[in-house]
Amino acid sequence: MKKLLLICLLITVTSNLFAQNLPAFDEIKLDKDADYQKADSAVLQAANFILSTPIDQNTALRQKAAHFVIKWMQGTPYHTFSLEQNAIQYLSDNVDLMFVYMSAMAKDALQNQSDDLRAVTINGVKILLVYVNNPANNVKKDKNLKKLSEENDKGNLENFLNL
Repeated sequence: MKKLLLICLLITVTSNLFAQNLPAFDEIKLDKDADYQKADSAVLQAANFILSTPIDQNTALRQKAAHFVIKWMQGTPYHTFSLEQNAIQYLSDNVDLMFVYMSAMAKDALQNQSDDLRAVTINGVKILLVYVNNPANNVKKDKNLKKLSEENDKGNLENFLNL
């Protein structure tokens, strides 16, 4: 019983420590072009948090981080994003997976400094699939996600998505 209590305490403390390292997203202004560039590091932190947290944990903080990423994606003059129907149709209207996908695209665009919509889309899907295929993230894969993952494993993702 003591071990279980200790493990629960460690998990709580660890998740709180990680949460404390995140910026206060609602205090970051995104009004001017320069604001978006200044926010790049916060966006990358938010994306990394979303991509490293199981889909069913820290939901309030994950949503706050995701909304910040989406707001940045919508307004940044330095990067362009497109939600390709060929890619998002496999997310089965799952809002949490959409947050993961959009965070993956933002992360790719920032890390690779890429404006190639096709590359950002493909890389975003690949990052999403790494997340989905990690059992620790507690994602229930339906037939659509399984098919998407199979095509990626075959190296046929771009053709499968018609991109």
